[in-house]
Amino acid sequence: MKMTLLLTVLLLFAFAINGGEIANAQRETRLSSAPKAFQVFYAKFRKAVIAKDKATVVSMTRFPFNYGYDAGDEGTYSKSQFLRNFDNIFGGAEGIAFFKRANPTCHVDGGNFDVVDESDASHHIFEKRGAGYRFTSYIVEP
Repeated sequence: MKMTLLLTVLLLFAFAINGGEIANAQRETRLSSAPKAFQVFYAKFRKAVIAKDKATVVSMTRFPFNYGYDAGDEGTYSKSQFLRNFDNIFGGAEGIAFFKRANPTCHVDGGNFDVVDESDASHHIFEKRGAGYRFTSYIVEP
């Protein structure tokens, strides 16, 4: 009886600490704490974005590409649509400034990484694909 009560209390405590998301393994960290393979991928991606090297960015992106700019303005882009919306995705000068930051915040969920720009609540989401990574989504929180 005491053991059951103790386990119940511990589970309730864990549930309260995690905001009810015990199963959610996502954690917040900095890019410098991410696995080396992702850091190398992201460095190449970042360099291509800053240089506006669209061909390299496209080669590192999975299609169809998911986007969400605002409630109701969400969907997928083909390669050609992605290229036409490149400046929207990477935010022009402000977005380039974000990519010049050396150690942005990341949310890690398994092998997937959500790199967050706190200045405009945008998320650049990368997924592990085989031995590498791909840029899969761009979402701006409302």
